[in-house]
Amino acid sequence: MLTVLGKNKRFSSSVLHQVEEGESLKDIAKKYNISVEFLKHNKNNELYAGNAILIEGIDKKHHIVQPAETIDAIAKKYNISAQEIIEKNNTTKLFVGQLLEL
Repeated sequence: MLTVLGKNKRFSSSVLHQVEEGESLKDIAKKYNISVEFLKHNKNNELYAGNAILIEGIDKKHHIVQPAETIDAIAKKYNISAQEIIEKNNTTKLFVGQLLEL
C-alpha cells in the first residue's frame, strides 16, 4: 500500500483509494481535488491497477465522504449548516471518497 502524506501531520481526513486500470496521478488528484505534487510525496511506489493508496492530510477545511454519511451528519460533525455544505459544493448528492469543501 502506498501512503501519501500531506505537509501537515495532523490528519483531519483520509481515504483509501483503489487504483483502477489506466488511472493516472492526474486522474486521482482531480477526483480528490488535490495536486499531483501532493500525491507524488511518496515516490517509492508506482501506480498499478489494484494498488491501494492511502491519502491522508486533507486540511480541516475539507471532508472526505465515508460510507453511509449524510450531509446532515457531516454538518453536525463540523458544527456548520447542511445548507452551507450544499452551497459550497453545489450538490445535494454525496458519494464515498468525495472531497467536500467546508
